[in-house]
Parts: sequence; C-alpha cells; structure tokens
Amino acid sequence: MIPSRLFRAVCVLALTGGSAPLLAENLEFHRVYRSPYYLGRGDTGVATADYQEAIFYNPAGLAQGKGLYKETVLVSPSFQISTKTKDLVRQVLVQEDNDPDTLRGYLGRNLHLGFSNFTGVVFRRAAVGILVSSDTNVMLAKSPEERGLETLHADTVANRVAVFSAAEGFFNQKLLIGATAKYIMRNEATLDVSALDSSNISEQLSANDVEVSRNGIGLDLGVMYDMDRIPWRFGLHVENVGSTKLSAGESGVSSKRLPQIVTFGTAYDLTTKMSSLVLQADFRDVGGAVEKDVFKRLHIGSELQFARVFGFMGGLNQGYPTVGLFLNLYVVRFDVGAYTEEVGSTAGIRPDQRLFFRLKAGF
Repeated sequence: MIPSRLFRAVCVLALTGGSAPLLAENLEFHRVYRSPYYLGRGDTGVATADYQEAIFYNPAGLAQGKGLYKETVLVSPSFQISTKTKDLVRQVLVQEDNDPDTLRGYLGRNLHLGFSNFTGVVFRRAAVGILVSSDTNVMLAKSPEERGLETLHADTVANRVAVFSAAEGFFNQKLLIGATAKYIMRNEATLDVSALDSSNISEQLSANDVEVSRNGIGLDLGVMYDMDRIPWRFGLHVENVGSTKLSAGESGVSSKRLPQIVTFGTAYDLTTKMSSLVLQADFRDVGGAVEKDVFKRLHIGSELQFARVFGFMGGLNQGYPTVGLFLNLYVVRFDVGAYTEEVGSTAGIRPDQRLFFRLKAGF
C-alpha cells in the first residue's frame, strides 16, 4: 500500500515554496532494495555480497563460508532521508516556519524519503524472506510546458517482495553461482501539478488514478569467482533476467517491465583472523538500460572492520563521497552514514545528499 499520508504531506510541504530554475531531470530508478551497509562504501558489493545483502546484490555469495546456517533476521528497519527533507520537515512542522523566504533555499532540490525492512532466514546456499520497501521523491521547479509556472513533480513506489535464493560452489569453492526468485507486488503513484492547482492537491492525491498496483515474478542471477593465488575476486549480477513483467489486474492499466540490469564488480580482500580491509569497485547497469551517463554507473568503496564487530566504510557513489560505520552486537546491529545520489541526467548536475540508518535485530 502506498504511504499516501506521507506522500501527501511531502507534496504539500513542497508546494509551500516558490519557484525553481529547472525541472527534475532524471529521478533515480526505483530499486527494490539498497543496503545501508553497502551505501556507506559507495553502494558496492557485487563481488563480496553475503548474508541478507547477497539476496539482492549477488545471490552467488550465499555459497560462501562453512556450515549450514548464516542468520535469522527478525526485523531490519532502515531509513534514508535527504538532508533537505530533514531540514524542511523540522522548519515547517516543528518550528512552524512557513515563510516563503525561508523555504526558498529548498527550491529545485529533490526531497527524498526511503524505507525498507527485511525479515527472513539465511542459510549457506539458500535463503527465504519478505521485503517491504518504499521510495519517494518530490521536487518543485519551473516548467517550460507550463509557461514557466511552478510545477510539482512527485513519484513514490512501495514494494512487497517475497524472495527465495539458492547458490552452489564449484571447483573447490572458487566459482559460485546463485539465483534469486522473487514475487513483487508494487504500488506506484506519480503526480505532476501546477502550483496554481495547489489548493486542491489533496483531492488530486486522493484520486484513484494517482495510484497504480502491479505484480509479477522475476529472477536474478549471480556469479562470483575467487582468484586462486591472490586475494582478488570478481562478481557479476544480472537483475531482472530478460526484464520482469509487472501486470495490473485492473482493466485499462497497462503492464510494466522492470529492465534487465547487469552489474560487474571486483574486490581486493586482505583478511586476517581479527580484521579485514576490502577495496571494491562496481560498474552498475553495464548495458545502459537505465542510466546513460558512465559516471553515474560507477561505484568505488572500501571497508575496514575488526572481528565483524565494528567497521568503517568509505567510497564514491556516482563520483560523490560516502561514509558509514556499523556496530554489530550479534543480536542487534546498527548501520549509519551518509551518501549522495545524482538525480540529474548526468553526474555533477543535481546532487541529493542523504543520511541513512538501519537497526537490525536477529540471531
């Protein structure tokens, strides 16, 4: 179900401002899941993914390690929020500051809110779970189509995903192959409205044709290869093999396809008994199915951790710096950090600075 109250609130907040120089060019492709852990290191992980992250980044990673059991995730709520969204909510809702001059600093800025929660059981070679996620972007800007009048663009996606993953190792665990089957129920809402119509925005947001529901079955494939004599690894992840068709049961609503996205990754891993240092690089969307700009597809990251209890992450996401840290107390884990997402058509045009936090509980 679309988080309609939150969607409506952010849209109304955005319309309390004035004008902006440009219209939103290319808001990010809505991914089903983005790991807070991996966002801190530039959103890299295709060559090293393990545990719950492997389900969505590279299921081949589930075949790593020894034994049968990896983890049970009871809850793992995570939040992503643009720094501008945080400031706007504080000023308007907490401080009750609705002065247009105060809000002028937010014009042309993307307002982002993201949420996800995964619950499931992860074994070595297999995993099953349920993911709930949502992603909302709002921007107010001048529109050439509206003769330069202010126009609000807002889009939100909510996913409910059931997943089953399986993986196996070959050639003395040097080659790992895995797959994730997923059933996706997706609700989407998109709104483009002139500021002149802001007085009846609530009615437009409540209209039945704003929200569309679709569902479908998809498949992801993953491969990892570990070099024999040096600590160098390679990974390949194919998301939505052959594209994933999402169909709507309602008459008159067209089906939609999630594009096939191929990501190649590599990692250099220096691991000891008590610590590890990993350097990684991922090139997402190799074929340019979603992003055409090369720099927006490039991710570089590093991680230094101690006994899997505490770790620092850093990297570059689309050319912008990222930072993160985690504290793993075995039954409870915390991930926190910051990254920047490019929402313009090319890198360096419209950066959106975001904060993220996750609380993960399990055993």
